[in-house]
Amino acid sequence: MKHVILAAAIIILAPPVHATDVVVGKATSYQSYNGVLEACTRISPLPTAKFSKDDLSDEAALCDLDVYSSDIAICPKIWSTSAAIVFYDISEGRFKDDRTGFQTKICAGGKIAKYVAKDEIARLKFSVNQATTSATFTPSSLLYYHFSRYFAFTTTVPVAVWRSIDKSVLLNEVALGGADLTAGQDMLAMNHAAWNTIVAAIAQPKSYEVDGSYGTAADFLTADGLAAYGTLYDGGGTPYGPEMNGAVAFDTAEARYASFLQSPVVLALSTDLPLADAIAAGLAQAGSSQALATADDAPITPVQMAFWMREMAEIIMLDTILAQQDRPSNIDYREYFYWQENGKITRKRMRNQTPGDGDIPADAVILKRSRLNDNDAAGRIEYDNHLLKSNTIAALRHFDADLYARLQDLNNDFQTRGQIYLWLRDSLGLDDSQVDMIVANTAHVATALKASKDQGQLRFDLDAEAFFMDTTCREHHKKHYPVPQVTILFECVFSDLAD
Repeated sequence: MKHVILAAAIIILAPPVHATDVVVGKATSYQSYNGVLEACTRISPLPTAKFSKDDLSDEAALCDLDVYSSDIAICPKIWSTSAAIVFYDISEGRFKDDRTGFQTKICAGGKIAKYVAKDEIARLKFSVNQATTSATFTPSSLLYYHFSRYFAFTTTVPVAVWRSIDKSVLLNEVALGGADLTAGQDMLAMNHAAWNTIVAAIAQPKSYEVDGSYGTAADFLTADGLAAYGTLYDGGGTPYGPEMNGAVAFDTAEARYASFLQSPVVLALSTDLPLADAIAAGLAQAGSSQALATADDAPITPVQMAFWMREMAEIIMLDTILAQQDRPSNIDYREYFYWQENGKITRKRMRNQTPGDGDIPADAVILKRSRLNDNDAAGRIEYDNHLLKSNTIAALRHFDADLYARLQDLNNDFQTRGQIYLWLRDSLGLDDSQVDMIVANTAHVATALKASKDQGQLRFDLDAEAFFMDTTCREHHKKHYPVPQVTILFECVFSDLAD
């Protein structure tokens, strides 16, 4: 299906009453089998945020996905709690050019579909907020993507774009199958309820506004009523265990968050001691069930904790600002080899190698780096902002100086209705209450951290790479120079440590 590039979307002249399909950015236009116009919009960049070449390339790749290509199959997500369309690349393998065959025979397998396809390449997730479903909101993942680039996160947040799809295609090729395949399965009750909500809302938009729901059908359907819209993204990673997510086997969100706040990383962040001592205290306080081993029974090292603390500080800050209500169990990771070479850090993605393989030194360290792939339950005033309620941000005793400065700049922009405020108001289809909430939460976080700083309770020491270099440097000197260690960090960092 051919598509064209539109120069820009329409700029909102005034904030809408409800979240809508009116977004600002560069749009790629598609046409469905039924002649319905669809769009994939790369949201205009948040002002002053820095987007990498890979970010821009990934945005373009997402918006180049043609739902109607013979190389693409679409299946319902029939696992976990939320409903989504899963896009598969079928350009190779036994279902090459057989979209119908893949969707008929393979989609019912759920997660195994990605092993039959060449690859799973994206997911399209919609706003669904009924009493019987989990909470998802289209602008949420877009907010996380753009603000993570503004704050220069060390935590990976996937690229996300806005996408609409012919509601009849969604219904007949995906949603009806999703509802049928999840029926009668207690573990998939929320997922089933989400598919039922989508099926009903396509037939009768007013059904979306049932008792206990948040918002209206405008959160889900385009203004012309012909298409549904959501967030298109491609995430990937392995879920952490209790060392980052807390113990998640609890019935209530409150209990999950209480456990999350007792994880070793959060405890270390809240300990008013120098970084190395705070790490040791966090591990000790959390107890053996959470702190002494990760999900794969590997011991937690101080260096790993230093990286996790920086990432967790970012997560707590942005989750509080955006009113995220579903973070426990939704922090993932990928593993990397780290080593230092000629006074600099080198890292490489771990893909079935071991230290000593190829160009990976035998003494390379394996570190888990965090990824926020599931960011869909934020941005609404109806969501429970558990971190705001517990005022976790005020308890932090370790932070990063540049992150702090960017936060204060953001708060100043919001308070003066600057360019970032205008972007927030006009670019994502948010309503007044949602914009006002984000502005107020940002002020709370900025003020709380400034108060801690002014009282001398905030240490700007979350430079995990410097901690890594310091640690590897000292280990090197212990090995080769068995004398009392008096080496200053940066003298050590910039020396040649090769054997």
